[in-house]
Amino acid sequence: MALYDDAEIAAAQPIIPQWKDVFLNAVPRPSAPTLGKYNEVSAKFWSAVHSTLSGNGSVAENLELLELELSDIKGSGW
Repeated sequence: MALYDDAEIAAAQPIIPQWKDVFLNAVPRPSAPTLGKYNEVSAKFWSAVHSTLSGNGSVAENLELLELELSDIKGSGW
């Protein structure tokens, strides 16, 4: 972690210090908790975003539908 704050590194590669916040705030892809259903979960998420960006429903409507679909996929657990 100290390397992100190193002035010598920052002078040589100014972008490196910016990575610190990226890594500190990163979250893993949901493949670990969703296990074998990751592809299905990913497809549902992609469809919700695509629908919203295409003007097919509002963000709120598409998120509500996505939540229902993900709950159905999850069942009692991944």
